[in-house]
Amino acid sequence: MTPEIRQKLLAFIDTAHTAVEVAYPTAAVYPGTPEFTEKRRLLLTDLSLHLAQDALQGALPKPEKVRQHLFAIAKLYAELFPEEGFDAVAQVLSPGSLENISVS
Repeated sequence: MTPEIRQKLLAFIDTAHTAVEVAYPTAAVYPGTPEFTEKRRLLLTDLSLHLAQDALQGALPKPEKVRQHLFAIAKLYAELFPEEGFDAVAQVLSPGSLENISVS
């Protein structure tokens, strides 16, 4: 990939990231409501964009940073799909220092 293409992709991701942050609800949301699910979708999008940024920026990111993002993504999916085994994935990805992180 050329540096120019890399920079264009990073710019597109940055634009998308800003749009996600603008769309993020500022009012309280409650479990079981459509707003709660939408907030979780936006969090998943935000975390996914961070992974994309990390993948495109120069050297590979540190494994701990990747683990942290994947852990948070797995925890969110475990919350949305409790019967699908995502909690077990989160446990595997959970380094000791991240065990008490809340994705709320």
